[in-house]
Amino acid sequence: MGRSNAWTSEVDWTTGQWQERRQTPPHRGWRPPTPRGVLAKRPLTFFEVLDSGFRLLRFDPGLTIGSALIVFSLWTLALTAVGTFLVLRFFPVLSEIVADDEAMSGFLLLVQAGSFALSLLSLGVVHLLAGLTAPGVEDSYLARRTSLSASWRRLRGRRLPLVSATVLMSAVNAGLLVLLALPALAFSLVESFALAVVCAVVAFLLWAAALVWLNVRFAFTGVVIATEGLGVRPALLRSWRLTRHGFWRTFGQLALGYFLSNQLVQLVITPFLVILMGVFSVLLATSESETALTVLGIVGAGIVLLLSTVASAVLFAYFSCLVCACCFDRQVRTEGFDLALIRRSEEETR
Repeated sequence: MGRSNAWTSEVDWTTGQWQERRQTPPHRGWRPPTPRGVLAKRPLTFFEVLDSGFRLLRFDPGLTIGSALIVFSLWTLALTAVGTFLVLRFFPVLSEIVADDEAMSGFLLLVQAGSFALSLLSLGVVHLLAGLTAPGVEDSYLARRTSLSASWRRLRGRRLPLVSATVLMSAVNAGLLVLLALPALAFSLVESFALAVVCAVVAFLLWAAALVWLNVRFAFTGVVIATEGLGVRPALLRSWRLTRHGFWRTFGQLALGYFLSNQLVQLVITPFLVILMGVFSVLLATSESETALTVLGIVGAGIVLLLSTVASAVLFAYFSCLVCACCFDRQVRTEGFDLALIRRSEEETR
């Protein structure tokens, strides 16, 4: 073959002979780098997962807070209707309780315990909110915002399993409470009030522990229904497998995130409630008309209900984003989901 050098020739390593150098591939030109998403395409640290909820709230408030406002407005209306029915149904009994100071103190304690139990029962709604938010959280890895209507359209064919999973988990949470409360109810019927109180306390602690354990193991049910199109039973099994080895990490992230966000919401909303109570106290003290007092009471109750609904919506919007971030982080750590995200972002920039 003529004169050969390293500039014009190369070695064919199958034959050991020199041959003409192949043409270099054409230059493809400059391409923009893959977009940097809201969440990093890698395993997140413990506190990065906690911060991811706030990042997602700031990045896409229309989807995260908007969906939570809609869901909790309906939830609050349902609870208000039930509460109004109970007050009207047992109004004579409530009047007797209010007239007795000891009965009133016990009733207030019971109301506080019921409020705490109701907040734990509200955890079932997180599955629905996480499913509504999951498409937007997945798009946030690619720095794309998703509207609430677009997320709802992408859930076509998955809405019924998502609602069914929410109803199922809420029913399981409530059924556990009723089942564990039966011994305390039985002792109260035979007038063994001391044993009834002891059984009620033990039952409540057992219910809270079982509730936390079950809701952590099945925390990703709504997310996998929304992103993978699974049915209710396969989604429950999928969530169970994802939390098998990272249970304590997931529990710590969800528990600490719920506690911190709850304290933050209470810190923000408490000054408004204090100012509102002060204003209404002055108005009630200076008003003499019974009609005006009734109107002020209704307006005050409405404002408090509105503030509590907004606070609950913001709290559970953050918590649903946190559940989605924990789910995708578990997939990154155990299934290489970050590689799929990187490949998807590279395909979109071609």
